Amino acid sequence: MSALTLTLRETLPGRLDLSPLLPALLSQALADLPKLVLRIDTQDVCLGDLFTLAGDDAQDLVLVGDLSRVDRIGAGLAGGTLRVDGHAGAYLGQGMTGGSLTVTGDVAAFAAAALRRGTITIGGNAGDYLGGALPGAMQGMAGGQVVVYGNAGARCGDRMRRGAILVAGSLGAYAGSRMLAGTVLALQGAGAHAGYGMRRGSLMVRGAVAVDATFADCGTHALPIVQLLFRSWRALGGEFAGLADQVRPVRRLVGDRAADGKGEILRFS
Repeated sequence: MSALTLTLRETLPGRLDLSPLLPALLSQALADLPKLVLRIDTQDVCLGDLFTLAGDDAQDLVLVGDLSRVDRIGAGLAGGTLRVDGHAGAYLGQGMTGGSLTVTGDVAAFAAAALRRGTITIGGNAGDYLGGALPGAMQGMAGGQVVVYGNAGARCGDRMRRGAILVAGSLGAYAGSRMLAGTVLALQGAGAHAGYGMRRGSLMVRGAVAVDATFADCGTHALPIVQLLFRSWRALGGEFAGLADQVRPVRRLVGDRAADGKGEILRFS
């Protein structure tokens, strides 16, 4: 068997919702897949009119092309692997409960929204609300792991409940806003108002981070748990590989006291 590969024929005229693809792979024969009805903006269109199909292993799915206008790729993924060779649109991996999703390029806003289990790897940059709460939702991602080898936008980890977001680059403003638990790591700093409204959880930042006055400075410490985490992330390679090479004291700030919070921002060099 070979990977089921969908190659985009040409640039899309509007935004495509790809969330019906995975349920169709579970419920119908591959021969019927080109007839799957999708929607570009308000227009219905068949999958076979947009993509060329090759291969036959639905548990190893590959999407090829500039998919920056394709939203909800991997929504509801429960197992297997999905790889995007190119950019991806918004709501990548929404509601994933298992499996592995990899994007070689950039992704738009709300990637890993409502993630429960599984892993998402992004080779480029991620948009706003990475692992954050969907509009109207009280929780963001509640499990799993997200690794970004570029930068992430504003509100990364908003209302995050569990899991880990690891960013080799920098975070935008309001990183870890309203966090309930979990871990967010950034290796090249974070923007203004980091930890805004934070209740619990850990925001770990190497380099500069702008912290509001509602966080209490608890001094510098050598925390064994930090070194253990760094060792566990060594296999991710890149900037993550060298974190455990030396003991790194951290400056611990606790808050957000304006939200009666007991979260922490750990700054290290």
